[in-house]
Amino acid sequence: MSTPKLSSDVSLVKSKQCVYIHTHYKMGIGRMKQIDVQVLSNIKASEARAQKRLIDSPELDEIRSQDGFMQRHIDARTAYADAGTRFLPTSEAAGLYRTMEAYRTIRRPLLVDKFMVKYRELEVLDFLPLHETLGDQFNRADYGRSEDVKNGFGFYFNITPVGKITAENLKGLPDFIIALEAEKELETRRAAVEEWKAAMRVTFSGLVEKLFEAVKPQPDGKRRTFKDASFTNLIDFLKSAPMRDLADDAQAQAEMDRVRDILSSVTPEKLRESMNLKTFVADSLAKLKPSLTALVQESGRKFR
Repeated sequence: MSTPKLSSDVSLVKSKQCVYIHTHYKMGIGRMKQIDVQVLSNIKASEARAQKRLIDSPELDEIRSQDGFMQRHIDARTAYADAGTRFLPTSEAAGLYRTMEAYRTIRRPLLVDKFMVKYRELEVLDFLPLHETLGDQFNRADYGRSEDVKNGFGFYFNITPVGKITAENLKGLPDFIIALEAEKELETRRAAVEEWKAAMRVTFSGLVEKLFEAVKPQPDGKRRTFKDASFTNLIDFLKSAPMRDLADDAQAQAEMDRVRDILSSVTPEKLRESMNLKTFVADSLAKLKPSLTALVQESGRKFR
């Protein structure tokens, strides 16, 4: 996948304090296989395909489900760089690394073990129940030995630095290749920084909106239960934003400063106790909402 040319108005200085995270998931047995079937339709046979499920197993489905959950967890804390590669501030790497390592060494192996119990039960029966289900589409060769199947499962990840395309580490290659590879790395990094910038803007706007919804007067005049998280999540974000702002996003930082000023002497306890303070915060945040909406729209990035 090639990286499109992008505007150069995004600072890449802080991006050198980042790493690339590469992930890969392996399944010991495929879930589907494409097959040709007779189609009762006017579609050309050459354009019609169907898939057969090799094994109907909730345990196998759970592995796939947890892989998806793990990847979404990674995606929520990183920016897209390329297929299978994410972009992460070094300061955030330790926590995510521990989570991935725990999934690799503990959580996923337990899930695989549960699946292998079922697989071995079928293996003892020479997969006869699957033969009965799949009929003439059953192929015994689709089902390997349990030892091989188990060894075929895996979750792999590694971390590499950014900005390391040099003549030294690409020694022996022509200068034009080194120059092109260095430019591609810069473009990949710029795209990741832009996506990170957009993600931070969206997150910031969303947290402001949640606090606004928590403190705004209700149409029926009733007091609404105030949850600390609507306040503390925003405060935590504002504290960490300067360190995590890889793009040096001056516009977003200006809006964050305005929110910091509004909340400078506010606490969750005070918000629970004072309707006047709730009204003040709600009115102040309401005035910011148009500029925050414009901030998000301006980023114009589509998240992958």
